[in-house]
Amino acid sequence: VHEAVGHPLEADNIAKKIGAFTGKLGRKVASELFTMVDDGTLPNMRGTVNFDDEGTPAARNVLIRNGVLEGYMTDILSARQLGLNRTGNGRRESFRFIPIPRMTNTFIEAGRDKPETIIRSTKSGIYVKSLSGGSVNPVTGMFNFTCREVYIIENGEITAPVRGATLIGSCMDIISNIDAVGDNLAFGPGICGKGQ
Repeated sequence: VHEAVGHPLEADNIAKKIGAFTGKLGRKVASELFTMVDDGTLPNMRGTVNFDDEGTPAARNVLIRNGVLEGYMTDILSARQLGLNRTGNGRRESFRFIPIPRMTNTFIEAGRDKPETIIRSTKSGIYVKSLSGGSVNPVTGMFNFTCREVYIIENGEITAPVRGATLIGSCMDIISNIDAVGDNLAFGPGICGKGQ
């Protein structure tokens, strides 16, 4: 979600009117099951900050709620350009760089479905247990991810492992076609360069 949907929701490209989510505030962009949050206030998490690098207090920002686009992640410049509030996302790698919109702790809110139920209800598909990297074009929303551990799902059962799998697609297509969200929200480590 960081790569595929998070980067397209950073307001620097939106302010230039070239981002995948440009002009979609208040519109349905995803399944009703999908709520995405960027929260810099979660205790003891890797992306947690008291203030961003521009002095804006960290906040819990609901970006997409029940499929409707509610906001973007902004820094001072993009907030001013778009006429939006600052969200506490004006961040930089170090003092050598200017702050730009960057994520804090970004996640999909826990859903109602048990992960094992989702698998059992899948007639044919793949189960991606872990990824090893990827990228997104924030202008088009097209992404690609290298899969580290993947299995085939056949008639609701995880079967054979898959080698060399890559996921390629459009963030808009993916989030629009979600039919279940697991109730097992968890956080993992990660870093993001974003050109810095």
